[in-house]
Amino acid sequence: MMCKVLEFSKYSGCGNDFILVDNRHSHFPSEIPFIQKICARCTGVGADGVILLEESTVAEVKMTIFNADGSEAEMCGNGVRCFLKFLIQLGFPKKTTHIETKERVIEGGFIDDELSVNMGTPTDIQWNLDIEGQCIHFLNTGVPHAVHFVDDLKSIDVETTGRHIRRHNQFAPKGTNVTFVQVLGPKELLFCTYERGVEAETLACGTGAAAAAYAYGILEEIAPPVTVRTKQNDIIKIYFDPKEHILMTGPADLIYKGRLCIDMNAKIV
Repeated sequence: MMCKVLEFSKYSGCGNDFILVDNRHSHFPSEIPFIQKICARCTGVGADGVILLEESTVAEVKMTIFNADGSEAEMCGNGVRCFLKFLIQLGFPKKTTHIETKERVIEGGFIDDELSVNMGTPTDIQWNLDIEGQCIHFLNTGVPHAVHFVDDLKSIDVETTGRHIRRHNQFAPKGTNVTFVQVLGPKELLFCTYERGVEAETLACGTGAAAAAYAYGILEEIAPPVTVRTKQNDIIKIYFDPKEHILMTGPADLIYKGRLCIDMNAKIV
């Protein structure tokens, strides 16, 4: 069997984990079955998605994101922070960087040594939708999110309720991510997200944190920053201006580096 070696790095942004690959020479096999296989837990590397570093004609670098189901994602907040750390690992300077994503060019950088991402201006905003008796807020912070404020996050069946809302006719045909939010106190939220493309609850979601904080800030007239906590108690801070952009800060960590052996004929790990 002829085998091609593919080097990768595994990163985590608040538990949202990704396989990162330097694909500037276009050697990554981006077929859906291959992405599904390497993202599979237990039988593959295991990840919420794959992020490729590629050449860009409109920015300094291009970031291509694939969900665990093989579909291409428009944007990923936690993924961008991991991508910034990956660039430093590869020898890129630690500075503000303009990054091409599927939908737009975004800006990533550092604030007092903390990773930061300019998420841009939210779009497609719809407040107070009635979805089968539930008050849902909808906005796009790079990807679409249905935001549902609840009294007690622990009482929510995230998988069942999230899956139902994710595919609701209101959000057809593309569907939506679903973010559940509990207000812990002034300017502090607890959240979790059922992610489209992963088709499950993930440990964290940067665009979900941004959507939760922005909805909370605008609807409750709360001044930024807003602290958003994951169930694992990781912290993402969200800054925003009602008429401008959302800025997110948070951690990203290298978990390990590895190599995959790819069958050149079948393209299977």
